[in-house]
Amino acid sequence: MKPNSTAPRATALVFDLDGTLTDSKPGILGCLRKVIDERGLDFTGPLDQFIGPPVEEWVRQLLPQGTAEEHAALARDYRACYDREGWSNNAVYPGVREMLAQLQGAGFRLYVCTSKHHHFAVRILDAFQLAPLFTGIFGDKLEYASHAKADLLARILSGQAIDRSNAWMVGDRRFDFEAAHANHLRSIAAGWGYGSADECADADAVAPTPGDVVSIVAGHFAMR
Repeated sequence: MKPNSTAPRATALVFDLDGTLTDSKPGILGCLRKVIDERGLDFTGPLDQFIGPPVEEWVRQLLPQGTAEEHAALARDYRACYDREGWSNNAVYPGVREMLAQLQGAGFRLYVCTSKHHHFAVRILDAFQLAPLFTGIFGDKLEYASHAKADLLARILSGQAIDRSNAWMVGDRRFDFEAAHANHLRSIAAGWGYGSADECADADAVAPTPGDVVSIVAGHFAMR
């Protein structure tokens, strides 16, 4: 795809963050393991399942009999650890920076929609010097009535006046594809991320590498 090509001006690509733009797994799992051990929680299952959904959702899984206050305290402990050390234990996936630059140069508006707290998302993208490539970066906030990915995406689409018929969601977990479908967006699975093959099958297309995202989107508009 060449800069200033045939991409409609209103076309937008909305990216997930964890497992799509950056490999944040080491920092997330490190803090999860730390709070589980510090609190002596009886949990021995795989922690990977907690990468993707909002913190407010997985604290209930770790403390199924806990009160709302106990859930909130666990979430605070995790976020305090992530604020101290977890966020920086992170890396941009190979090819992502080039993919974003190519899409931006071709005239696409790029956004981030993540269940990670907004200030963490901005901090991470600033640290990796990716923030300037995006028209908007949007993460979850405590004051939101809903922390569901579908509702976060709906908020962005409405607030940014994004034409849903010319928009795509790019993510790696089922939460991303479910959010896209709920908001009538096409979706692309980041095959290099954390999602299983079964999860990626729920997307409209699968991109094995970041470069394939460019090819998929370019091919779509070439056929129109």
